[in-house]
Amino acid sequence: MSSIIALPLSIISGVMACLLFFLVLLTERKKRSIALAVWACLFLAASFAGLEWLFWLEGYNIFDFIFGINGPLIFFFVVWVAFVIWLFEEKKRRKVWIVLLIITAIWILISMNCMSCLRV
Repeated sequence: MSSIIALPLSIISGVMACLLFFLVLLTERKKRSIALAVWACLFLAASFAGLEWLFWLEGYNIFDFIFGINGPLIFFFVVWVAFVIWLFEEKKRRKVWIVLLIITAIWILISMNCMSCLRV
């Protein structure tokens, strides 16, 4: 039952992240574009967390897929990370993407070492 909810939520947050990133590229005001970029990154993280939750509910560990030899999935995550870094570097906000990268690393470490922490 929860997997029926997890996939649409992940898709919706992924679409929202893409729309917000598109708005960031169109926005001229620097302060507003930074705020939109941070929100887009949060929606992107929610989409990835939803995918992780969905895989966990189905009995798979997503990190086995990512860190195993799986070229397309690795490429998918690397492209998103590179895009976020490029976006914040273009706006001259290096601290923001470094903080987001540290938060992501902490989230990955917690998720890899405590799969049962995600119980619903």
